[in-house]
This record gives sequence, C-alpha cells and structure tokens, in this order.
Amino acid sequence: MTRSGDEPVTEPRTPGRTRWGVFAAIMALPALLVAGVPVLLALWLSTDDTARTGVEKAPCADALAFGGAKLPSGADDAACEVQSGIDTRYDARFRMPRDQVRDWLAATYRGGPEPRTSQCAEATADLCLNLGPGEFGDHGAVQVDITHDGPDWSRVRFVAFTV
Repeated sequence: MTRSGDEPVTEPRTPGRTRWGVFAAIMALPALLVAGVPVLLALWLSTDDTARTGVEKAPCADALAFGGAKLPSGADDAACEVQSGIDTRYDARFRMPRDQVRDWLAATYRGGPEPRTSQCAEATADLCLNLGPGEFGDHGAVQVDITHDGPDWSRVRFVAFTV
C-alpha cells in the first residue's frame, strides 16, 4: 500500500465498539443516589433526638422542685423534661382544675407577684407568673404559663432554669 504525502491516514473503524463499562457506571450513579435516599431517611428518623439536644424525660417532682413548687393535687397528664448543659432547664406540662390555679400559685410562691394576663412567654397564655433570680431561690428563674382549656381545666407550662 502506497501513500502519497497528501492522503490522510485513518484507522479502520470497527462497528459496535461502545464502552459499556463507562456507560453502565454513568447510568448506575443516579440509581445508587435514589436507593441511598430512603436509607439516609431511615437512619435520620431512627436517631434519638435526645442525643443531639440533651433533653431527657425527668420525674415531675424533680422538675417542679427545681422551681420551688410541687405538683398540685388534681393535676393530670403530667409530662416533664430536663435539659442539662452549662445551665439546667426543667420543663413541666400538666392539666389542673381551673378554679385551683390562682390558689396553687399563691401557696407555692408566698409573697410573690400577682399572676398577670399580659406579657406572657406563651402568646396564647391566659395567665402567667414570672419569677427572676432571688424571688424564690438563689440561682434560678421560673415561668408559669396557664392556658384555660374549657370552663373546668387549665393547661400549665412550668419552666424552671438556672441563669
């Protein structure tokens, strides 16, 4: 085979030389991503939130005692948590008879301020009491928000924390 100087040299082409390995790898990448999303979602849903936030369930007697109080008689649906870190914060939620709320607050915080109906921590609260450091103990503050739940019951959110 003779070639002249102007004639281009070309390699013979073989039909069907697709690089299937590269094609398969490129096509598998979206499938792996789609399969990985449910796995990551399941891992995220199964993690314990308390590991990240430091919030744990606590006995309600401890939560209320931290703020100088006791669970009132007739209280129902009590649930309490504690969050510890640099400071400590107890959060208690319970229901109690509506007609006993003011008496419980007055007996618990003798000589404390009167509960008020405005400037409460929870915007939907009907009644609240805020005590700063020194008003009930040496190192903490208390916020009590009461929301009336019908004519007979009130929901109480009691928060005691160090400052």
